[in-house]
Amino acid sequence: MNSTVPATIAGGKVIQAKELARLLKQGKPLVIDVSNESKRPPGMAPDAPWMPLPQEVIPGSVWLPGAGMADIAPETDVLFRKLLSQTTGDDHEHAVVIYCHERCWLSWNAAKRAIGYGYRQVHWFPEGVEGWRAAGNTTAIAKPWTPEAR
Repeated sequence: MNSTVPATIAGGKVIQAKELARLLKQGKPLVIDVSNESKRPPGMAPDAPWMPLPQEVIPGSVWLPGAGMADIAPETDVLFRKLLSQTTGDDHEHAVVIYCHERCWLSWNAAKRAIGYGYRQVHWFPEGVEGWRAAGNTTAIAKPWTPEAR
């Protein structure tokens, strides 16, 4: 999952932090963080308290964990399709930005999936939230998306 990712994405566009900031100012792209949820550390006592760190996202992002897995769970596929459809008004020309972390295949997988669903303005941000912060931008805290969230 965390290794060197391709430099391009067929059917989509690779963007950098500066271009993403401009896109956010110009319009209302659907921005999706596909990072996985934190998992309880293995070997931790079942009754030990565990507080996962909050999910930091690019402001305005929707967080949909699991959507970037190579083999997506059927229920997550349904959620991903619903998120895209509901949030874009089923407009396949609506700008969609997908990211997770730097050097992470999850965002590439999810971007390819959105392209496969027929979305024609898919922007892949491979720098992830780390690249966003490194460019001097702020983050926000998000909870996982549910259809009732919008």
